[in-house]
Formats: sequence, structure tokens, C-alpha cells
Amino acid sequence: MRKFSSFFQSIFLLLFVSISLVSCKKDKRDLEFSVDLLNTNDLIKEIIEEIRLNYADEIAREKLEIGAINGMLKVLDEYSVYIPSEDFNAYNQTSRGAFWGIGIEIKQSSEGIEIVSVVDESPAANAGIKPLDIIKKIDGQDVLKMTAKQIYSYLNSDSTAKIKFSILRNKKETFDVSLRKSVIQFRSVKTDFIEDVALIKINYFNDGTILAISQAIKKINKKKSVGVIIDLRNNPGGILDQAVGVCDLFLSSKKIVELKSRNIEESRTIFSDDTDLLNNLPMAVLINSNTASGAELMAAALGENKRAILIGEKTYGKGSMQTVIPIPGRGAIKLTTAHFISPNGNLIDHCGIVPDIEIIKELPKEQEKTKSHKESDIEPIVLRAMDLIHGISALNETEKQ
Repeated sequence: MRKFSSFFQSIFLLLFVSISLVSCKKDKRDLEFSVDLLNTNDLIKEIIEEIRLNYADEIAREKLEIGAINGMLKVLDEYSVYIPSEDFNAYNQTSRGAFWGIGIEIKQSSEGIEIVSVVDESPAANAGIKPLDIIKKIDGQDVLKMTAKQIYSYLNSDSTAKIKFSILRNKKETFDVSLRKSVIQFRSVKTDFIEDVALIKINYFNDGTILAISQAIKKINKKKSVGVIIDLRNNPGGILDQAVGVCDLFLSSKKIVELKSRNIEESRTIFSDDTDLLNNLPMAVLINSNTASGAELMAAALGENKRAILIGEKTYGKGSMQTVIPIPGRGAIKLTTAHFISPNGNLIDHCGIVPDIEIIKELPKEQEKTKSHKESDIEPIVLRAMDLIHGISALNETEKQ
């Protein structure tokens, strides 16, 4: 018994020492991190103080602090941004389907402010603003000399009801446009029926998207459509859970996406349940160069699982998740916390999704002449998708016989 007791005592001592060493290493890392953080804070404070004392013009400390925050986030990627407290409420409203503004999704670029997408029937859309347009000036001010706070304030706050923009298009055409802000009811989903094919346009993934798609599916099943076209063109993404939930409606026991992060809590693989609400009805998905983020996730999930045929252009290549982290009393930061990996193991970020069928930008003249008056109102890419769906539907009927 004494031998066994000594043996267990030795094991216990060894475990205790091992745990203590791990604990010491962890405490040492935490201490080193704390020291580094203090040194960083001291450096930033010292530089801010030197600027306030010696810069040629008087400048507010808050402006310097926000500049330091934006500088840190800009080093990470173009999607991590600071949201000032006065604009945080306006930012939150976009996920609820209504907001005050002109109806554009933007990102910073080296040339100015690039327009990623435009909300249908918004002031921007009615004025002819298009994705990829570059805002060079806002009310005469060069946007490259404006802070993110100033830009957010112009676009989202109540202080300015009308804004004048100087726009650059195709890197050569410039023009000015004045837009008046309004309350924009953001319609996430629009459903139409063209003959026996359903067309679902998803503009953005907000709080009501899954419900809207579920209702559209009920209509499709009731009308006994032969197929569905999902239009994800110019969709900039939105709420990740909504994009994943919509994929789940169309997939049966398939991998939707893998979220890859150095934070183990954010890393996970998401699968659909065992029910496809459309019962494998033929499906085509329309994509273009402004299909981004959650919309790319959906295109990859449906395309790589052979649930739909992708038609159009290579997508934007923003395959990452941003988490909004509130800073009490100081607004919030939108931080990239994970990257999307497609069902086939492909990285979406900076790569995009390649369509199965390249977009047809215009029809040949002889084909144009043969189109009926009704068909002339339908986009060529939609006609191509309809032809494809009818072909698949006919093949499926033949196989059943």
C-alpha cells in the first residue's frame, strides 16, 4: 500500500507542478500583454499631447482619439470601422428594415467613398446613383480629408436633410447630384412570377428575410411553379444568421458554411436540417460583381451543393463576418471576427464565387428580333435562367416516365 501511495503522491505532485507551470506561463503572458497595453496607451497619449501642444492649428482631443481608433482599424481591413455614438442608433435601424438616409451601402477606397449597393426606390436610386460610383465630395468637402465620423454624420444623422455629392463614374465621368434624405423602408425580399417560374429578389439580409422567403415559398408551392430564380445581384450581405437561415430553407442535410476564426467560440461549421421546402424544385441563382458577404455565402452554399446553377459574373469577394461591439457611451466598433469557408473548402474572401454560366450582357441582333413584346421587358439573364429551368424541369418529367 505504501508503494501505491508514494506512486499516486508522485503523480499528483507532477500534475500540480505541470498545472502550476501552465498557470505561471499564462500569468506571464497576461502580464506581458498588460505591460504592452500600458506602453501603447502611454505612447498614444504622449503623441496626442505633443500634437495638441505643437501642431500649427488648434485641434480637439476627441478628433485625435477618433483618428487613432480609425487608424488602428484601417490597418486590419477595409470592413472594420468605428461607429460614433450619435450614429449607432441609425446603424442599428438598418437591420430592422427601416432607416433615415439616402439608401446607399458604402466602403472606403483610395479614390474616395465607393458605393457598394443602392436600395431600390431610395433617393439615391431615383437620382441614378449606381454601384461602383465614387463619391469624391460631400457638400463641397473632399471626402479624403473627412473623418469617418463626419461622413457617417452626413449620411445618417438628422442634422442635414439635403446633401450635394460630386460623383466619379467609370473613372472618367464626373457629375454633381443633390439628394434629400428620407425614411427608407428597406424591402428585403420581392417576389414575382414570370409565367410558370418564380423570381425572388433578395436585396439584403435583415431581421425579416427568413420570414419573407418562407412566405414566398408558400406562394410558389401553391402556384405549382416549375422552378425558382433567386436574384442576389447587388446584394451586399447583411445579418449572417439570416443568410444562413435562408440557405437552410433550400438545402437538405448539407454543409452551408464554415466560419474560421482564431477565436474558438466563433469557429464552427453550420449544416442545414433535413428538409428542402421546395422539394428540389429546379433553381438558378443570379450573381454579379456586387454580390457580397452573406449573399456570396448563399451562392456558394447553393452552387457547391448542386442545389442551384449560378449565372452571372464573379462575385465581389467579401467572405468575412463583422461583429458590432458596443463601447459604452462611445459608440461601437464593427470588427471582422471570422472568415467564410465554402462547402467545398474554398476561401471566399478576396476570391469571390465564379458562376457556372457566364452572364450574357446583350442578346445577338437576330435573337433580339425574335423576342416577343412581353419578353423584351425581361432581362436577358433572367430569360437565360428561365430557359435553363424549363430544360431541367422537362428532363425531370422525362425521367419520371
